[in-house]
Amino acid sequence: MGLADRDYMRKSKVQWDESRGEMRLAGEEPPRPPGSSLWFRWLAVLVAIVVAGLWWYRAGGPPLPTVEVPAATVQDAPGGPVAVVESDNPVLVGRVTRVLDGDTIEVALSSGPIRVRFGSVDAPEKNQPWGREARDALTRKLGDREVELDVVSQDQYDRLVAVVGLDDENVNAWLVQQGYAWAYREYTKDKNYCAWEAEARAAQRGLWALPVAQRHAPWEFRAVQRGRAGDFTNYSNETVAQCIAAMHRKPGPVAASATAVPSAPVSTNSGCQIKGNISGSGKIYHLPGSDSYDRTKIDESKGERWFCTEEEARAAGWRARKR
Repeated sequence: MGLADRDYMRKSKVQWDESRGEMRLAGEEPPRPPGSSLWFRWLAVLVAIVVAGLWWYRAGGPPLPTVEVPAATVQDAPGGPVAVVESDNPVLVGRVTRVLDGDTIEVALSSGPIRVRFGSVDAPEKNQPWGREARDALTRKLGDREVELDVVSQDQYDRLVAVVGLDDENVNAWLVQQGYAWAYREYTKDKNYCAWEAEARAAQRGLWALPVAQRHAPWEFRAVQRGRAGDFTNYSNETVAQCIAAMHRKPGPVAASATAVPSAPVSTNSGCQIKGNISGSGKIYHLPGSDSYDRTKIDESKGERWFCTEEEARAAGWRARKR
């Protein structure tokens, strides 16, 4: 390179780059190799992620999402209190395969069979007055029919608590309106059940046609059977407002709105002579002339009955006394 070339380079601010073996303007950054810019960007992103991760770890991570869990309720049912947890109210469709009593059925869903407890209502137990009539009425109403289940909750025994719909009819409401069940004050959220019960009582429908001494609220009947109470409440003059006031409250042995009534007296046999007794040995019927016949007393408040024939007694679930 001559002096003239060097003088030109100095005036043009051009210099020789030994590392790259080429001429470039003074102060000009040498071009980066292909892909170096993209690689640098990815490296920067990776560093940012690592830094953010370290900060997140030291801070203990983001707060967990808050899930509101409804408080569990306890439903007093045959066999003892049953804990239930509220669900998101799905509606299921299935076919009734069996009616167990006035407020419990078995339904075949597409996913399999399920036992369903009617919500907001409490029907007489099978061994108390009007229990059998309630079960038979519900059998006629729902037997082998397709129903919709508006699920309210599910208990620890996998029973659904639901409002049962039949052709757009609320069967839970129908049970109370026709006197086959009571408004289950402690657990219903719908004040209409109190009004429907009052209407059925005024019209003396179903169980409300029974003598006052036999109108035993099922929750009190179960309490007496378990030895937790000794008296029953007379609901004959209860108002709708008093029923509503009792909603969401655990009942005592005797409601404040009514007076206690004794257990039902022994009824007449209406010409039938076979005694259907209930004891620790189960349901046993006694024939006239047997050694235990005279000392056996029938108390219909406990579900005991008179039968005209042995066939009738066996069909109702009683068996003959062992000799």
